Amino acid sequence: MNSNDPFSAVRHPVDRALATAVARGGKEDVRGDRYREFGESLGEYLRRHLDARPGYFVLSGLDHLDEEQARRFTLAVSRLTGDLLPQDGAGALLRDVRDRGVRLGEGATGRYSDSRQGGSLHTDAAHRPGRIPDIFTLFCVRQAASGGALVTVHVSDLLEILRGHPDQLAALRLPVHFDTRDDTPGVPLTTERPVLESGGGRERMYYLRDYIEIGHRHPHVPPLTPEQVKALDLLDSLLERRDLQTHGRLAPGEMIFIDNRSIVHGRTAFDEGGPTGGGPVDGGPVDGGPTGGRPGDRGRLMLRTWIGLPAHRTAGAVR
Repeated sequence: MNSNDPFSAVRHPVDRALATAVARGGKEDVRGDRYREFGESLGEYLRRHLDARPGYFVLSGLDHLDEEQARRFTLAVSRLTGDLLPQDGAGALLRDVRDRGVRLGEGATGRYSDSRQGGSLHTDAAHRPGRIPDIFTLFCVRQAASGGALVTVHVSDLLEILRGHPDQLAALRLPVHFDTRDDTPGVPLTTERPVLESGGGRERMYYLRDYIEIGHRHPHVPPLTPEQVKALDLLDSLLERRDLQTHGRLAPGEMIFIDNRSIVHGRTAFDEGGPTGGGPVDGGPVDGGPTGGRPGDRGRLMLRTWIGLPAHRTAGAVR
């Protein structure tokens, strides 16, 4: 399933005046009658594109929003869709996905979203204790000079092949330990869940191989069994298959919604073409409120939210 632009059939433009109004509104404004029609449209996009394939859709025409407005818009639209979920031990609801000069797994807290490396296809928040987002969003504020394309693989394509390997499929249903990448006091070092889980009429995947391997290095955690290692190796080989992947690059002013239940994703490595601005780890205060960009900041910047759907919406037709 490949295309030069996999987003072309699922791109939905947003009226500029409406986008500006949403960005300027408060938390209560976006729940009022004024935005009901917009919320209904988002719900239709979820049913059409996330409960069925391809598992994502894009809002476009948002390039007139400045960075502060983009932050407000991302939070407001996410709230129209479901429950905003915290992305770290401090409870941040909005996270800057940008290069912070670290590598995946570096230190106690280095995360994929802090690096510029590619590969390592995964699902979001598999390592976080508690509720796992059903959807995640990325608002493209600035794109990299080169690279940084989103890479996606649909779980149903993986399952079609894995059913021919019943032993490995069974091993993927066993619990593994994910390192939580969080040194906040009181947060556990690992969280335990299976890579593949069946429930609510659909299959769901939780994955990031590096976090599993780091999790199983802790002294209190048993090592992975040979069967589990073989299963993970097979899964990685499938995720690397170009014929199973789609590649698409967001433009500034585009916001993508991705089904975290059925899409394994990553990105291609990116290059900024020069020095980049740094920034706080979470890009804003704990409640996810807006923070203006600092003078001189540049380089790839995506704004991310994690969204939990109501219980009656978490089941779907994708298998």
